[in-house]
Amino acid sequence: MILRASLGAVSPEEGCALLLGESAPDLNVRFVWPCCNVWRPGFGGFNDAITGDRDQSLVCASRRSRFALDPREQIAAQRWSRQRGWRVLGSAHSHPEGQPLPSALDRQWAAGEGVMVIDAGVAGVRAWWLQGAGPGGPDKPVSALSLVVHSQATVGETVMSCPDGVFLPLQ
Repeated sequence: MILRASLGAVSPEEGCALLLGESAPDLNVRFVWPCCNVWRPGFGGFNDAITGDRDQSLVCASRRSRFALDPREQIAAQRWSRQRGWRVLGSAHSHPEGQPLPSALDRQWAAGEGVMVIDAGVAGVRAWWLQGAGPGGPDKPVSALSLVVHSQATVGETVMSCPDGVFLPLQ
């Protein structure tokens, strides 16, 4: 699977990627854009200690438990998507030492509404829909998405979908 291989390539650190594709009539992820994890202490002015998630705040803050997408890669992915009539639908990242559940920090740092895919290795891959626009703190609403695997034609083509209309290329 391209997504799992790309996220796992930096293990034991968290890997990250952007999910690009079409948004109408349903969300359709057509391409996984692997990104560099540029997280460092104090990145973006977020206070890692105040999360509302006791388990997360006990974890030593490092790239093994945090990720931040490189802003330059985000801009490049947005431009590349627009040239194809697509947009950034969400992001994916790994939890090498955790579960495929959005942490309080994941919800707090999410830029807005969209798909969040989390790969936790042997614990599995899960997709989530984060609601609301802009940072919403650790209480930002999330909804689980069910995934169905489809056969793959070519790299970057749709290979997974969920009954609620979200398609994910997890080859």
